Amino acid sequence: MPRLTAVNSAGYNAPAALTADPVILAPLSGRLHVLLVRREEPPQQGRWALPGGFMNDDELPEQTAQRKLTEKTGVGGVYLEQLHTYGDPNRDPRGWIVSISYLALIDAAVLHEGATTARWFPVDDLPEVAFDHGAVIADGTERLRGKLWYSNIAVGLLPERFTMPQARRLYEAISGVTYEASNFRRELEQSGLVRGTGEVVKGVPGRPAMLYEFVERRPAWSPRRSRTPAAIRAGAVARS
Repeated sequence: MPRLTAVNSAGYNAPAALTADPVILAPLSGRLHVLLVRREEPPQQGRWALPGGFMNDDELPEQTAQRKLTEKTGVGGVYLEQLHTYGDPNRDPRGWIVSISYLALIDAAVLHEGATTARWFPVDDLPEVAFDHGAVIADGTERLRGKLWYSNIAVGLLPERFTMPQARRLYEAISGVTYEASNFRRELEQSGLVRGTGEVVKGVPGRPAMLYEFVERRPAWSPRRSRTPAAIRAGAVARS
């Protein structure tokens, strides 16, 4: 396939095209997954790829990312934040094609199975992916996990009122780490991201569990520099 070339109005070499690629992550079955689609045409036909594509000349990059995500997966209305720009001239065999990537964390249940060819894959067990999308996914995973203890990025994945065990299971799925229960509770309480409601879960066996809620349900940062809680020791059993 011949490489595309482009020259701007001043006569300088320029990228042949711009693309936008959304990195859509979700906890599923206790692990962090990424949403991929299979490429149906060359180059790298048959490989799995992020559900992005080429920008129209009347779109902002984020609009392209949203449009392509919906066209290719049926998932729409996702809150996206810009992740990174990838501009290596050799990243695409078709030519110098620059990609602007975006990141989102969603509930895996919004993907309607059978209505699309998109699939969830664990971020630590990817199939053969197209272009540099493996590096893009790794960057998105690192960004998300880095934000987990500094923002309320997980707010949409828990009930409005939740228990600490519920929160811990979600945070473990996203981070890939098993936390020591008491440390997890202390650090999340002290982060300033959540607060106790003064209510407990009733009608269940065992000691009543306190219910918590996020202080802010819109995207927000922690008011303190939260520490990542200690992981559970090998061979130990986590407490609820």
